[in-house]
Amino acid sequence: MLKAGLIGAGVGFIYVTGLTLISPFCTLCFTPLLGLGVGYLADWFDTPRQASVSMGKGIIAGGMTGMGAITGQILAGVISSILVTHLEQLPVLMSQLGLAEFVITDANEYWQATLTSNAFCGLLNVALITGLGAAGSLLWFQRRNRRNYPDLADL
Repeated sequence: MLKAGLIGAGVGFIYVTGLTLISPFCTLCFTPLLGLGVGYLADWFDTPRQASVSMGKGIIAGGMTGMGAITGQILAGVISSILVTHLEQLPVLMSQLGLAEFVITDANEYWQATLTSNAFCGLLNVALITGLGAAGSLLWFQRRNRRNYPDLADL
């Protein structure tokens, strides 16, 4: 579980940092895959014998991954805000593209909008990754113990 959590935290940090530089809302589409993968990997490394232990390992690994992902999202949000608020050509460029109504010219408003959207998406990502880490661990448990619990094979 610790190994899977650290791997997930590293991957989540890099993965979410890159996506957040594009838009914080892009991360909401891809974090479920990360959560399921980390939960599955945690049980694959540890091979628990009970479903409750399996789910606990997935939650802890998902929580570690979520913390790595939110750290990357915070870093990318600050980098994005610094880059955009110091770019004088952005309003002209957006006007040429026909997107003048989407430009926030006041730096304080841009910082508030960026940090608010990153905070919302970051907290939602942590909850998704942690919950789906538990689901991924239960998927592993169900596949591993199919022969011991025949009624689980029908799920």
